[in-house]
Amino acid sequence: MKLCRSELCGGVGLNTVRTDRFKTAHLTVNLFVPLRKETASAYSLLTDVLMRGTEQYPTMRDLNRRQDELYSLGLGAYVQKKGEAQLVTFELTCIDDAYAFDGMRVLEEGMKLLQELIFRPFTENGVFCASYVEQEKKNLADDIRSRIDNKASYARRRCIEIMCEGEPYAVDHGGDVEEVEKLTAESLWEVYRGLLTSARVEIFYIGKKAEEEVAELCKRCLPFSPREAAFPVTAQGSAPRSPRRKTEQMRISQCKLSIGFRAPYTLQEGNFANMALFNEVFGGSPSSRLFTNVREKKSLCYYCSSAPDGLKGILLINSGIEQKNQTAALDAILEQLDDLRAGKLTEEELETARRSLRNGYREITDSSASICSWYLGRIIAGRTDSPEDAANSLDEVTVTDVVKVANDLTLDTVYYLEGASE
Repeated sequence: MKLCRSELCGGVGLNTVRTDRFKTAHLTVNLFVPLRKETASAYSLLTDVLMRGTEQYPTMRDLNRRQDELYSLGLGAYVQKKGEAQLVTFELTCIDDAYAFDGMRVLEEGMKLLQELIFRPFTENGVFCASYVEQEKKNLADDIRSRIDNKASYARRRCIEIMCEGEPYAVDHGGDVEEVEKLTAESLWEVYRGLLTSARVEIFYIGKKAEEEVAELCKRCLPFSPREAAFPVTAQGSAPRSPRRKTEQMRISQCKLSIGFRAPYTLQEGNFANMALFNEVFGGSPSSRLFTNVREKKSLCYYCSSAPDGLKGILLINSGIEQKNQTAALDAILEQLDDLRAGKLTEEELETARRSLRNGYREITDSSASICSWYLGRIIAGRTDSPEDAANSLDEVTVTDVVKVANDLTLDTVYYLEGASE
């Protein structure tokens, strides 16, 4: 599945993957802005307010009724994080026109509805409806407060905040309560107007239609104005002279251990295949060192896995452990890394990891949403290689390459969330 990429106008890109694997069409509109604490909450709230209604469909009931009329198409808006960029994403999923029994042009009608959502929101007195904004502020603040209930996600987020303190990457793209409470209908409207006119725009389409037809639909239904806008740049941070260590307490039964490493391997540098295969060997699969040795053989954790961020150049290890195993689990994890640094890796083990990761890449093409997410990360890094290309590139990675990655990692942060005493 190859990506076709073109510019609709200055600062507005179109990316299409033509395939007949799906009976649906998947289209997203992604507006790229720098990830900043001052604006992250506003963009997060904005997506919720925009989904409340448009000029033609002023309530959620009206919007839902129109979606039902269009073969129950899916319509959504949300924020996401790619490196140090925050994306305001609008998503449309509908049946392919060939399956509409009444001859309806479902994609075109869906894109007209998307146009309503993006360009003609419901307003009062020239700004967003104040009651909608206040209701969604409360909902978003409640959602932010509830995130602490997922202890694994909380520990991972705290590790990133400590590790990347002072860097945009530490910002939670979902926002924070203090910033949400400052927002008004007027200030949110100004954020919205600036977003439409200045953000980098990337449109993705996955489906059966040709690039030329999709481009024509986009020009008619998504009338973005030309702008001079580049992708936000993700800076590569550096580890401190000695690792940061932080312990926090909470009333929990299962403790959490999160470990952050700096890694000089990114999608931008073009050597990420080495990092990806190292991660598969180390902690990225059920056959990895962390799973088989730390979890299964030594029974030191309930789960233990690692994952790299190819845009930022970091590797995070996340595990759930018993409090009594805090030191032993950390030592066992670092021991597995030391073994790889010492070259204790067989060709057989590497080949097992290679097959596993290759299959993982190929499974991406089983989902149009996964294909879209894959290419979003690639184009930010200036790449257009497909999952199949990435799978093939693994053939060139050797034991020596994986050992070098292990030696190039620098321990940055150890975060421990332990159970509090009564």
